[in-house]
Amino acid sequence: MIILVAFAHSLSRDYARFHLAHHDPQIEVATADSLASAIHRANAMPALDVVVLDMMMPDMDGLLGLRGFRQSCRHEVPIAVTSVSLNALTLRDILAAGGAGFLPFDMKPAALVSALRLIADGESFIPATLATELAHRADQPRLTRREHDMLSGLRAGLSNKEIADKLQLSEVTVKHHVKSLRGKLGARNRVHAICRAIELQIE
Repeated sequence: MIILVAFAHSLSRDYARFHLAHHDPQIEVATADSLASAIHRANAMPALDVVVLDMMMPDMDGLLGLRGFRQSCRHEVPIAVTSVSLNALTLRDILAAGGAGFLPFDMKPAALVSALRLIADGESFIPATLATELAHRADQPRLTRREHDMLSGLRAGLSNKEIADKLQLSEVTVKHHVKSLRGKLGARNRVHAICRAIELQIE
């Protein structure tokens, strides 16, 4: 398995090179220190099985870097990302952008090798904790921006008129949005809507 790892810090690159190759002699590890050098290195390689991009690289620029690598790389290769931490919403965006998963910095070598083999075989890898959070968020109702505004108003204890004045809307419009919010949350009244939002961990 031929792996290209692009990490911002030399210590991370050295760790990956040593531990991956030490754990399995059939693994070849190439490294890069930026998105630009990762693209250059990948295109110079005759074969490549999986790529790992550090989201913290200065020229990564979030999902733009992931998309840029995919467009510029001559290999059709699965791309995983890594970072110190990641939340489920960001991971969802990464998967939607064609990423093959997320590899936490603190993975043990054996687990990292297993995850990389899974990704190289065309599967996705998501840590169990993030997978649980993703599944939970998938069950959440999708609120519009105005419905989030209504929820903020309800949490602040504002009346429909006070919310309307604050957002420069009519009371009729606010009443409509609050009714829609309650419907999506399955709430009987305004207080129940706040309770449901807490239960569903809607911020």
